[in-house]
Amino acid sequence: MYKVLLVDDENRITRGLQQIIPWEQLRCIVAGTAYNGEAGLKLAEETKPDIIITDINMPYMNGLEMIAALKQNKHSIKFIILSGYSDFQYAQKGIQFGVLNYVLKPVDEHELERSIRQAITEIEDERLKNDQIASLQAQFGKFNSEQAPLDADEPEGHRQKGMIQDIKSYINEHYAENLSLVTLADLFFINPSYLSQLFMKKTNTTFLNYLTSVRISKAQHLLKETDLKVYEISNQIGYKDTKYFSKIFERTTGLKPVEYRNRQG
Repeated sequence: MYKVLLVDDENRITRGLQQIIPWEQLRCIVAGTAYNGEAGLKLAEETKPDIIITDINMPYMNGLEMIAALKQNKHSIKFIILSGYSDFQYAQKGIQFGVLNYVLKPVDEHELERSIRQAITEIEDERLKNDQIASLQAQFGKFNSEQAPLDADEPEGHRQKGMIQDIKSYINEHYAENLSLVTLADLFFINPSYLSQLFMKKTNTTFLNYLTSVRISKAQHLLKETDLKVYEISNQIGYKDTKYFSKIFERTTGLKPVEYRNRQG
C-alpha cells in the first residue's frame, strides 16, 4: 500500500478527499491529515508518506515551504498541489521542487485520481529503475550512485550539454507520446533525479515545463492552421483528456483553445 498524506487548512477538503477518492482501489491508505505546512512537515517526518496532496496557502508554513523543507531533507515523495486560479503563478514555483501535478479547486475527483495514479506509476518506475541500476552496478560497476558534479570539467560539461540537446530533440519528435522523466532517463541510461537536475541546469526550466511548452506550441499551430476539433488536437499532442488539455492551454496562454482560435481569424 502507498501511504498518502493530506495537508489543507480547510477541514472539509481533507474530509472530502478521504471520502471521494477510492483509496483502496488505488492501493493507497491515508496515513494522516494536517492543517498547515508546519504540522504537515512534522507528520511527513513521522509517517514517511509516498505521496503528499497539499494546499498552498496555509498558516504557519505554506505548502511550497513544506515541500522545499522535505526536499532538502532528501525525502523521496511525490507531491500534488491543490490550488485556485489565483494561486496559479505561485503554484508554478512548485515545479522547481519536483511537484508532480497541480489540481484546481474545486477539486475534480477524476482529475485528482489521475494524478494519484500517475504518482504511483512514477514511484513504481523509479523503484524498478533503481533496481536495474543496482543490478548494473553489481555486474559492471558502470553506474556510480554518487554522480559526478555537474560541469566537473570542460569535456564532461560538453557531454552533458550534448545529452540535453539529444533529449530536447527526442521530446520535440515524440511529444505526443506518454513521456515522463523516468522514460527519458531509461532511454538515455541516466538516473532520473540526476537528469532532472541536469535538465534544469542546462535549460533553466524543468522537463515538465519544457514538454508542456512544446505541446502547447504545437496546439497553437494546429488551432491556427487547421480545422481540427479541440479533442482531436488534444489527442494529437499527447493529452488524452480534452478537459485537462483545455486547462493546461488556458493556464499557459491565458485563453481557452476556442478563444485562441477565434482570435486568429
